[in-house]
Amino acid sequence: MTLPWLHDIEQRLTQSFKAQRFHHAQLFSGPIGVGKFAFASQLANALLCNNIAEQVAAKKSVLSACGQCKSCLLIKAGTHPDKRLTQVDGQSIGVDDIRGISDFMHHSAAQNGNKVAIIENCEKMTTAAANALLKTLEEPSQSRFLILTTSQATQLPATVLSRCAKTDVKVTNLALAQQWFESLEITNYTWLPLFYSQPLQVKYWQEQNQLQNINTLYKFATEFKQSHNFTELVAIINKQPELIRIFTLFLSEQLKQQLMQGMSFDAYQNVQHALNEFLQNNTKILGLNLPLAVSKLASVLRNN
Repeated sequence: MTLPWLHDIEQRLTQSFKAQRFHHAQLFSGPIGVGKFAFASQLANALLCNNIAEQVAAKKSVLSACGQCKSCLLIKAGTHPDKRLTQVDGQSIGVDDIRGISDFMHHSAAQNGNKVAIIENCEKMTTAAANALLKTLEEPSQSRFLILTTSQATQLPATVLSRCAKTDVKVTNLALAQQWFESLEITNYTWLPLFYSQPLQVKYWQEQNQLQNINTLYKFATEFKQSHNFTELVAIINKQPELIRIFTLFLSEQLKQQLMQGMSFDAYQNVQHALNEFLQNNTKILGLNLPLAVSKLASVLRNN
């Protein structure tokens, strides 16, 4: 089922497919947690479905897989020979990965239908990899489709961007995200609106039983200047270092509110600088004394 905020995109692509204007290279760009990869996978499954023509011919149809044909059953089993997924293994997508895609695209389809390759986080391609991809983009084969996702389109070479049909994936109607959270029975936390534009991030936290920890981080952020015991805060971040970004986001939002309530701009800049330094140090310096860093940041906030 398509995520509700992606219905409009789904309709546009369906109409494009019906009119035979569907581009062989689709680039989905948007923030983390908006559903780019889920949508790319859904689209790939639809393009591989044996009954795709019948699916889109139906009245009020959308570009989706039937779920019953041989191709769909292979997809469910994770063994479809004409579907290829490339994801980051380490820090980058190398040229060998892209050459593998090109080779995959040029071989005959095992199911005598379409072939689809997905590249997740394609901005992580090396320069050599991006150059290797150009040949596939410039010389598309019949019934071959390439689907790319990125959260940082500005990092992609113009040569790649210009050869793809780019779709911005985002939540344009925040009420849809709010309703979706309600359908998942996610508590209406005070901080939840900050993630209406990244709904799948919250769903991930729900699945990992992390929502209460996120709420604890928010409470620390709102009471940070008055707090002196940061044991629980440090324990949460030490266990999940990636949550340092969420904590600093919450603190930054608190600072914005204080600025609107009369905090001097100089004080705001001083604290924001300290907050940025805190985030950079905790994401780049191994073995940093986190309790000391937290106490130092709290001291800066109290003095401003």
